[in-house]
Amino acid sequence: MQRVPHWLLAATCLILVLWLTLSPHPLGDAKIDFFFGIDKVAHCVMFMGLTLCFLFDAMRAKGWHILTLPVISIWSIISMLIGFFTEYMQHAMHVGRAFEYPDMVADAFGAIAGGALWILIGGAFRLTDNEIRDIEDKSLRGTSDVNRGD
Repeated sequence: MQRVPHWLLAATCLILVLWLTLSPHPLGDAKIDFFFGIDKVAHCVMFMGLTLCFLFDAMRAKGWHILTLPVISIWSIISMLIGFFTEYMQHAMHVGRAFEYPDMVADAFGAIAGGALWILIGGAFRLTDNEIRDIEDKSLRGTSDVNRGD
């Protein structure tokens, strides 16, 4: 996991979200009409997922240390702004998709919900300081143990 760039998951998710929101027909001819407003649910889930990917990668980048509320808020806002940007770009690029305020609201709600979910259940994924120290100690000892032949 250390060899994988800490930004790869978020970048992959961002590319997927951009493709789903900016391409004229991302699902081809498939029609998904389970109920009225399902596209708003899809927007919400997409941007919740994007926020969670940003936060996961941010936590990896910080050496698995707990993220602070300002960091969580910043990544939620960035995700929300990406949602606003995609709605504007749908209109500006004339890709056959419409600019919709309800989509922007769903994007924002998903981004905020992702940050809130991280705060609420994030403790289940946290490593304690002792666990982090143990991992760091083992990785340091692992390189010296190989050299000593232990």
